[in-house]
Amino acid sequence: MKKYLAVIRRPIFFIVINFFLINTLFSLMPDNFGDIVYNIGRISIIFYAGWLVVRKNIGGIWQSALAGTAVYFIDHVVLKGGIFLLNWLIRPQGPGLAAFSGVIISFVLFIPVAMIIAALGGAYARTRRDKITTASQ
Repeated sequence: MKKYLAVIRRPIFFIVINFFLINTLFSLMPDNFGDIVYNIGRISIIFYAGWLVVRKNIGGIWQSALAGTAVYFIDHVVLKGGIFLLNWLIRPQGPGLAAFSGVIISFVLFIPVAMIIAALGGAYARTRRDKITTASQ
């Protein structure tokens, strides 16, 4: 478990950077281009987390899928939901608590998507590893 957490530490760092820096910078662009860039970054980082788990021989496809869920939890519930809860604590009459419950519901609905993306990353790492070991023999 300690190795597993050490491996997904880097994708979690990238998710925090994506949330605070990339999301903020690209939100100023017109036509929701920032949302597109942010979501592409989010998907890439979840894929990378699954790839990293298999590449570092920490686990298989299921462990990579769980890494994607963990990274998605940090991104969606902790960061985005945390912002809504912080907003609710500052302004209790605002929609912060309702927005947080919406974040929880969307997290539950999109867990399978995050697991599939991370599992695809793990499967890609496995196929690359198999090709490398076959070519070296």
